[in-house]
Amino acid sequence: MSRATGALGISVGTSSALEAGGLTSLGRTDSIQFNLRTLFRNAQESYTPEEKEYHDVEQLQKDVEGDITFLAKWIEKHRNGKPVKMVVYYPSYKGLKSKFPHADLKDIKKGTERQKAIHDTCIKVCDAIAKKYEKLIIRTDVGMPAFTGNGIVMTHHPVDLCEVSGIGRLKLLESHTGALKPYTEWNTKLTGGSKLYNIPLNRLTIQIFGDRSVDFMAAKPAIRELVKKIAEDNNWTTASSVSRIRSTISNLNQGVDRAGLLMMM
Repeated sequence: MSRATGALGISVGTSSALEAGGLTSLGRTDSIQFNLRTLFRNAQESYTPEEKEYHDVEQLQKDVEGDITFLAKWIEKHRNGKPVKMVVYYPSYKGLKSKFPHADLKDIKKGTERQKAIHDTCIKVCDAIAKKYEKLIIRTDVGMPAFTGNGIVMTHHPVDLCEVSGIGRLKLLESHTGALKPYTEWNTKLTGGSKLYNIPLNRLTIQIFGDRSVDFMAAKPAIRELVKKIAEDNNWTTASSVSRIRSTISNLNQGVDRAGLLMMM
């Protein structure tokens, strides 16, 4: 067994996020949330796919629990006397289809055998942890729990960021890089996001461009190009609000495109 851990002795993806210094701003933070599925992913990726631990539910559960314990102690040590609430949440994502009925959602049943195995292992590990710590783990359907004040979240599911209010008070902590991103930089979570310099991440755009096939597949090229043109013509930026984008689309000439896009918002 050769688990890859970071300098802090926990799963390398989670450790690197802390090592990079992104959380030095805990003094300006009121809550920090961790998606349990993301903690699982980071723990699993600490092994190579060839190692038996890659799908060892008992071992991975132990790893994730150890990472959570470390995170709680680390935050307690670095909060400098300021109240900072730590939350671990476990989204089922069962409601994705009902919340996004017009989206092309990723279907794990159509995935490779390896993808299916990883998904099954994730569910087994996260279910076991959520059951064991049912008073501590917050279960959600789609997205993260509501928060007050200024928040930080670590998640690799961009839809979590589309289903939360108060995005101006929330920052995304990236695994591995430790980058602490405000909502104006969340466009990078869209498929090809580095080139979508004027496209914000929201309910509409995640369905149009996809989220790197985490939960959403990209729409057809013609639809993507249409939205890019609308964004360009109407001076969208990554800070454009959902209400502004809805207003822009509502002002388009009446037609299937306008109606279809509004249905996705």
